[in-house]
Amino acid sequence: MMSDISRNHLYQETHARPYLSLPAPCAVGHILYWKGDQASTALLDVARGLAHRQGISPDAQQHSFFEYTCQNYHIRFEQHTEFDTLTIAQSIASDTELFAENPLSILDDAQLQELEPNLIIKARVHLMLQPEGEQVTDASSSGQIMQYVSEQFRDINGTATIYGSRIMAGRAQAFSDFKLDAQGYSRFLVISHSLNPSDTGRVVTRLLEMENYRILALIPVNIARIVSKSLAQIDAELVRILGDIARSETAQKQHDLLNDLLEIARQVETHRNLVSSRFSASQAYYELVQIGYEKLNEEKLGSLQRLQTFVERRLGPAIRTFSALHRRLEDISQRVDRAAELLRTEINVQMQQQNIKILGGMEHSAKMQVKMQKTVEG
Repeated sequence: MMSDISRNHLYQETHARPYLSLPAPCAVGHILYWKGDQASTALLDVARGLAHRQGISPDAQQHSFFEYTCQNYHIRFEQHTEFDTLTIAQSIASDTELFAENPLSILDDAQLQELEPNLIIKARVHLMLQPEGEQVTDASSSGQIMQYVSEQFRDINGTATIYGSRIMAGRAQAFSDFKLDAQGYSRFLVISHSLNPSDTGRVVTRLLEMENYRILALIPVNIARIVSKSLAQIDAELVRILGDIARSETAQKQHDLLNDLLEIARQVETHRNLVSSRFSASQAYYELVQIGYEKLNEEKLGSLQRLQTFVERRLGPAIRTFSALHRRLEDISQRVDRAAELLRTEINVQMQQQNIKILGGMEHSAKMQVKMQKTVEG
């Protein structure tokens, strides 16, 4: 009802979850805690505990979003429907070694270890300033930067293919190898040429959100493989049943086939309930990833493949597979319905024929009784 809608609440929603505002250079640590359909407050409790240790007392009503700055850290907690995130940014010196500082180190190790089984994403961003004297348009400088980046990521993850691009109308460069390091973190390097704190915050927020959504979109991969194998068996069973329907002659055989069809229908419905919502969520996450990369305004950087190129090559086919599997489920469901309807029709026809024979027999018996009665009565 309209009376339940608060004007103030609606206007506040338009300002919810603003972009970060970060100085450069800085290091950022980010974790995503998967809740699924569980009402867990595990990460919220960790975030509140961290705030209390820093002498901050978040409002008790702030359970979906809060952020604060304390000493050298900027801390943000966000609650979503299926997951929660905690992001910690830390100002660093301009000569800090790449990924030497991990802001998440201020978390309690024991608490972080307890969260580990549900931490789907652990990411770090190192944002550095453009080395003095180098110009964005300088081809030799660009080559030196790419060589430096390749060496740094190679030291972290061994042989690695680096993806990168100019972003934000050429005012920064972003790089990643999209791999996990020995501690289970994915890593991004951003080199700022002329980003202000608001721009820096937007870049970091978009990179982390796209990392979140691209991984979340892949959650149904294992389920899809299991369901796909099951559907292959169901499809073969359905073909067998359709063949048997054409050859069935007895009512008992037809009833057995109808029971087989009902069992297939049950399996298909179970699969639909299992995957439909997840496939829809993956499609929504995929669209958010695409929107995010469009907002980064990626431009080609040397011979490197763009970040979006890597993500699209791997995420796009997965999403199309989910869509194809969903259509296959619907197709099999419709085929089962048609086969069951055909079988029920045949059963009904046979029952009507049997009823006609029974009625014919009863009519014949009645006539014989009348004839015998007339004979007796003379």
